[in-house]
Amino acid sequence: MFDEKNMKKFKPKLSFYELEYLTETRVGEKEIKSDSVYNLVEKLTGIAAPTKKTKFDTIWESFYLPVRRSGRRVSIPFSVMKYKDDFYISFRFTGNLKISRGNDEIEKEYKEIFEDALRFSSLIRDTNGEIAVKTVPYDYRTGKIKGKYVMDKLMPGKEKTRMLKLYEKHREKKLKTSGVSLDDYLDTAAVCYRAAYPKKAKGLSSLEMYKKWADGRHGGMLDIKDFNSRDEFMGWKKSSEWIGAHPYEIVFSWHRHGIHLYPPDEDYGKPYYVLGVTNYAYAGDFIKMAKALIKEEIPFHANDFDDVLNFLAGEKYFTVNDYDELRFLYIPSREYKNKYFKYIEWDELKVVEFK
Repeated sequence: MFDEKNMKKFKPKLSFYELEYLTETRVGEKEIKSDSVYNLVEKLTGIAAPTKKTKFDTIWESFYLPVRRSGRRVSIPFSVMKYKDDFYISFRFTGNLKISRGNDEIEKEYKEIFEDALRFSSLIRDTNGEIAVKTVPYDYRTGKIKGKYVMDKLMPGKEKTRMLKLYEKHREKKLKTSGVSLDDYLDTAAVCYRAAYPKKAKGLSSLEMYKKWADGRHGGMLDIKDFNSRDEFMGWKKSSEWIGAHPYEIVFSWHRHGIHLYPPDEDYGKPYYVLGVTNYAYAGDFIKMAKALIKEEIPFHANDFDDVLNFLAGEKYFTVNDYDELRFLYIPSREYKNKYFKYIEWDELKVVEFK
């Protein structure tokens, strides 16, 4: 059980800033070639069952290192992976180490990291994990929170319902097209551009708009001789010329992809355009485009339409302190505690399974 006696035993040798310094590296991990450190890591992994074991590596997750940070005693999660004969240590959000056998002269603090981790593991075992729960700071924990609690601007519920009904009615019409030319495709993209960027699109031709906002890697699409020929556009589309290019990314994004508008493809049972968004920073533009296509009665389907509306209405979850497309970083401050803490659904803190 956890009590004050356990807390008195909780005396970290290192500060958090020393740990940052010891594990800092711009690329990859800092390698430590030391038999004494290697033996300590081997001893540490020997007290716990692996979390995952494959043909190539063995992984132990949810070890903890006690450190001093801003006048408080806290513990930082880390994992160990053994690959071939080396250990790879990953301190969450902090840094990485590679521990190999060798006799290099090293700073004594590298031994202290794993001596402290071993000592703290005994406390974790004795308290049934409670000391870790009490001491891991919330900026090192993960969880989830609904977007409505962290987003600056939300789509009203009535607007979400209205857009869903508009789109459902559009789909019920089962509009189709038998094929398009490049001019047809660019003109449809122009409907999208004018809806999302009315001021910037004013006075521009369909081709000029495409060149302004699209990815640019058109894969030979703009080299078609007759923009008004359906056969030529469909012939290019069926060719391998544009493999690896992004001709249909009508709004470019540096992060992942922006907005795509795929032309109709009867060969695959899709006699309609397909509108999609990958980077949700463009979700609002995507909805404006969909609304315009509905108004113009252009045959199209919108990928993940419900999901995009849920995001804009704040109903989608953001991960907290984890790597994901929708991510929220929790800062352990009074402001964040008052504003966000009660809305976060924290993940259960895990500890290694001791042998």
